[in-house]
Amino acid sequence: MADSCLCPWRPRWELNVMNLAESCDLDQQSIVHIVLRPRRKGPEGHTPRGRSDREPQSLTRVDLSSSVLPADSVGLAVILQDGEESGASSAPGPAGRPTYNSFYVYCKGPCQGVQPGKLRARCTTCQQATLTLARGPSCWEDVLIPNRMNGECQSPNCPGTRAEFFFKCGAHPTSDKETSVALNLITTNSRDISCITCTDIRSPVLVFQCTHRHVICLDCFHLYCVTRLNDRQFVHDPQLGYSLPCVAGCPNSLIKELHHFRILGEEQYNRYQHYGAEECVLRLGGVLCPSPGCGAGLLPEPGQRKVTCEPGHGLGCGIALT
Repeated sequence: MADSCLCPWRPRWELNVMNLAESCDLDQQSIVHIVLRPRRKGPEGHTPRGRSDREPQSLTRVDLSSSVLPADSVGLAVILQDGEESGASSAPGPAGRPTYNSFYVYCKGPCQGVQPGKLRARCTTCQQATLTLARGPSCWEDVLIPNRMNGECQSPNCPGTRAEFFFKCGAHPTSDKETSVALNLITTNSRDISCITCTDIRSPVLVFQCTHRHVICLDCFHLYCVTRLNDRQFVHDPQLGYSLPCVAGCPNSLIKELHHFRILGEEQYNRYQHYGAEECVLRLGGVLCPSPGCGAGLLPEPGQRKVTCEPGHGLGCGIALT
């Protein structure tokens, strides 16, 4: 009796789909939606020759680094030298490096850290990932600002034309509703820009939102944050919260997305949140409980000179202050 075997033959349409999926650089555990659209026919009911449907651009190949990275950058040691003009030379990148930009997210799930992210789009009307974009995003504003990108939803009976972008962690399997926060200042160092602090060329890097777009590696950024946190030199902004400016002291360069400080790690990030809450209480005219081991924030009522540190939610010691 002959042994059975699997025939390697595949239908032509299935081979085309497999080739298209391989060209999209999909991460592991990616869900692919296949939408079959009827071809547009001419007046005589035939598809015009020389005309083919435009292949959709993969979101994994979207390159936003040009809107983040500077054309060139210099190290902090060079900036602090008065009267000297110098630029950091760019070393040639390794062969075979991808030309498209990678996204980075903070994964609150099993990773508990900064990980490469996957950019995804869905219809704002039906919340399904069946929307085809009219064009791909070209900058972070296209991704972060709602209702900026248009498309056509392929779900039956859905008239949606607006795109909503979201991110998933690319390091582990995720459910449909599991998303991660995008760290838009962290990017692949595709231009080999040297770190403003240590002058090494590393990747990924964080790009400050200053005029010069100064670049800092993640190790130096972690050290910068911890040093400022130990000295309690974070800046409290009424709109942004507890943040830091560019390491070179550039004006109007406060980090807007505070999830970037997750790079500190769980222990240091909890301390960052604690200091930020204390600073907020003090700026609102409140006081901190002086009782040993307490330190709860207290906001007295207007015109009152006495306040009690009410216990509740694991805080408060019951002491009365006058």
